[in-house]
Amino acid sequence: MSWQSGVIVVAAVAAAVNAGAFFAFSNFVMPALSDLSPAEGAGAMQAINRRAPSPMFVGAIVGAGLIALPVLMVEWTERSAGSFRWLAAGVVLSIASFLVTMAFNVPRNDGLDAAGPIELDRVWSDYLVSWVRWNTVRTVTSAASVAAFALSLLQR
Repeated sequence: MSWQSGVIVVAAVAAAVNAGAFFAFSNFVMPALSDLSPAEGAGAMQAINRRAPSPMFVGAIVGAGLIALPVLMVEWTERSAGSFRWLAAGVVLSIASFLVTMAFNVPRNDGLDAAGPIELDRVWSDYLVSWVRWNTVRTVTSAASVAAFALSLLQR
């Protein structure tokens, strides 16, 4: 296996880790938290949000797209058209997932953290809908990124 293929595999694994984590949140973690009282559900999510920026998670969400950039540049300069388009799609989709996180999910996390007890019911119910919506976008872009990386490997 070439170093390029190895890097693509690592990028695909990182994207798969992201897709799995995001999928779990949209499909059973957030529905379970919504079954709790607003104070309990919001409190649990705030605790999760404090743990989320761990080195492993940050490495996976940032690294999924960035790690494959050197391979993308090599394939661009060598004009290896076979896998270039799929690799580019994988990189773009992984970066899109990260950008959705930073533009939509993190600000909602910050808003939830800043909510006082009086506004918590309203903030929590809005959070449950909007955060899950954007999290589902992250799930889809991450899963599509895995598929694109896999197709890139098949075209090599």
